[in-house]
Amino acid sequence: MRAKYILVVLGLMLALASTALARSKFKILHNFGSSNDGYTPGGALLLDSHGSLYGGTAGGPGEYGNGTVYELAPQADGTWSETILHAFSAGSGGANPWGSLILDGAGNLYGTMPLGANYIGGVFELSPGSGGWAYSVLYTENSGPGLVMDKVGKLYGQIGPGQYKYYGAVAELSPGSDGWTYTALYSFCGQQDCPGGYDMPAPPIWDGKGNLYGTTDFGGDWQPFCWRSGQAGCGVLFEMTPNGDGTWTYHVLHRFASSSTDGQIPGGGLVMDAAGNLYGNTAAGGRYGRRDGGYGNGTVFKLAFTDGKWQKTDIYEFPKCSDGCSPYDAMVFDKAGNLYGAANGGLPDCDGYDCGVVFKLSPQAGGKWTYSVVHKFTAADGEYPLGVIIDGKGNLFGTTQSFGKYHSGTAFEITPQFPMFFPAAAFAFVQVCGRGPHAWVRAEATSRCRTFSAAPSTTTSLPLIPCSRTHASSTTLPVSVSRSCPQARTVTTETEQA
Repeated sequence: MRAKYILVVLGLMLALASTALARSKFKILHNFGSSNDGYTPGGALLLDSHGSLYGGTAGGPGEYGNGTVYELAPQADGTWSETILHAFSAGSGGANPWGSLILDGAGNLYGTMPLGANYIGGVFELSPGSGGWAYSVLYTENSGPGLVMDKVGKLYGQIGPGQYKYYGAVAELSPGSDGWTYTALYSFCGQQDCPGGYDMPAPPIWDGKGNLYGTTDFGGDWQPFCWRSGQAGCGVLFEMTPNGDGTWTYHVLHRFASSSTDGQIPGGGLVMDAAGNLYGNTAAGGRYGRRDGGYGNGTVFKLAFTDGKWQKTDIYEFPKCSDGCSPYDAMVFDKAGNLYGAANGGLPDCDGYDCGVVFKLSPQAGGKWTYSVVHKFTAADGEYPLGVIIDGKGNLFGTTQSFGKYHSGTAFEITPQFPMFFPAAAFAFVQVCGRGPHAWVRAEATSRCRTFSAAPSTTTSLPLIPCSRTHASSTTLPVSVSRSCPQARTVTTETEQA
């Protein structure tokens, strides 16, 4: 197959000079909704150590099914094969799983179900065996979307009705020889108007000290800035700290809609960086999108423990829906500290409605962040992406709730923009062979090669080594290398795409 070549002419003038080559690739792994398949995915995906993906659908198999748990496994030819691990039966078997699944060290899957008119809610387990996957219900009351597990196998999340009018509770399920034991740790809405919040949109997350952090969609502040009528409130961010005797203490760290430009409705859960700072998003609020009675386009926020207290700042406010707005679902960090998430907005290709976007926020000097759109969905791609997860190579995976081939959602992969930078002033001719993590570089001017292995945006020196394709498997992208250009010059670079 003939290689394609891209010629790039660069003018460099007395400046820090570097050349970037980058692209992202979108791929549909599965279209949901065929005759015996599940439809309408209910949450983000789970990735195991073998590269397989797991998730749940609210419907199927078939038109009248009650939902499924499925596996998507990569094949040698680059395609993905779906296996339905369990089809829900409604009634005492539950239905409509929602949120993400989690996996324990033995390979068991855990998930949650909402309470329905003709089926139980609760927590379920799927255990692999020689005869297939064994399904069991661990708890039979209404449960919020998703769970987290501690180091000894206990499950945590919004589980059970709580003490106050079924507003729910943060609870624990502990495994034992006699089954699973339920303990409510905090019941929502124990005070009038629910200033402590209620209705968790996602499971909590752990810090390194055994504390839990989460958000609620409702409760908290409701006057005068929350757009919701009545006393519903616009959500809170909370911390749960263990007391050492089996009890926990609930702390509200921030009430949303606390000002006219504060974010409202934190529907995406939280993610924590290496320094212990919390990040999340809100579907409404912010400075933009308030004309003609609008509620705001949403925000991405950071909560940092500074000077003995938690302080919230907005790191991004969505200015226009054509590039994304009203974000939802949890975000993820890559190894370089970039933040990825999903949002509404984008292209109005889904029967006149916006299909959604995947976005990226990159940290800059001085605490600033740069926003970019990784992918704008079309009707063929799917509508309403339900967050993304990331693998060790930086590939993003996610699901959409609708559209796609059968109008029932899709599973997708995005290979994000991994720019490779090299000092253009160093060479008269540069050739980049291959693509992705196995690319390699050849410098014609010296008839020697520079290969490298470095993290994104890392400044490094490149050792000179003999030019040979044998170095292809040892190189890793991306890398950022820069140098000062002592004088104006024009350099032609050539990229070979395998």
